[in-house]
Amino acid sequence: MDRTAKIKGRGKDKNVIIFSDGVGWHTSELETCLHLFGVKTKILNLSSLNIFIDCTKQNFVKRNFSMNPICCFVRGIEGGSLEQITRRLAILHHLKFLGVPVINSGKGIENSVDKCMTSFILRMHDIPTPDCWALEDKSSSLGLINRLIDKGRKLVIKPIFGSQGTNVTLIEKKIKNQKDLEEKLNFTNGVYYIQEFIGPQGYSSRDYRVFVVGSNVIAAMERKGQGWIHNVARGGVCKKLLPNDSMKTLAIESTRAVGLEVAGVDIIEDKKCRSGYQVLEVNGVPAWKGLQDISGVNISDTIVKFILSKMNRV
Repeated sequence: MDRTAKIKGRGKDKNVIIFSDGVGWHTSELETCLHLFGVKTKILNLSSLNIFIDCTKQNFVKRNFSMNPICCFVRGIEGGSLEQITRRLAILHHLKFLGVPVINSGKGIENSVDKCMTSFILRMHDIPTPDCWALEDKSSSLGLINRLIDKGRKLVIKPIFGSQGTNVTLIEKKIKNQKDLEEKLNFTNGVYYIQEFIGPQGYSSRDYRVFVVGSNVIAAMERKGQGWIHNVARGGVCKKLLPNDSMKTLAIESTRAVGLEVAGVDIIEDKKCRSGYQVLEVNGVPAWKGLQDISGVNISDTIVKFILSKMNRV
């Protein structure tokens, strides 16, 4: 990485806040790179921050953060109730309103963490993504699932808020009754997010993670699990991938559509699509340690370069 870049910023302030729910490899990597540029960093958990709206607009940031950040990077948001998450995202919205660049923005994270919203946005931008349905009523959900199964469609039921392949369930047979529905899908928290299952192409069951920073695909990998779930957290084996132009285009367009600047886009092959692929999910707080290890690309440095470019525009 070129260490000669100059940072403009506000006066002598060269501060970056990293929002994270814990200090780990990713935050340490970002801190190390930023320190090499003389940038001061502060790691804060959004859940630990209070919001005081008892000062002028000009003093709001300093009142609440005890520093004037030139940029903020969201590495993690601690889970919690709807009210807690809403308040934490509000902090990101406040910063953007006050002109502080936030990567990724609160709106982008809101869009990406809600799988139903992600699916809607992708479809509205004509980006190929599996059909999906989101319901609350148990009777309607049971009827829809069974009608779709009768039509020969396999389905994946996911938590509307979830990650790393946890509680993702494949439905291939009709569900007998509402009791059976509740037992099979007791993780849904009252919302049934149903996505069409895109089966393996030929003999290959795999998917792809494509990492986007700004307007560029910087790294990608193929993920292959023992079964149909390929997430690394569920035992998926990864190898370096050189994405083709179609995959790059889909990843960049998906990232932009959802309102993100740094994203991990999950893509699967589907020969029925014109592009040959469908976008499964767009992750607004993606991890990159495994991808960096196998791709040979220093993703941490690339992200820091992007942060610095945002700082220089302030």
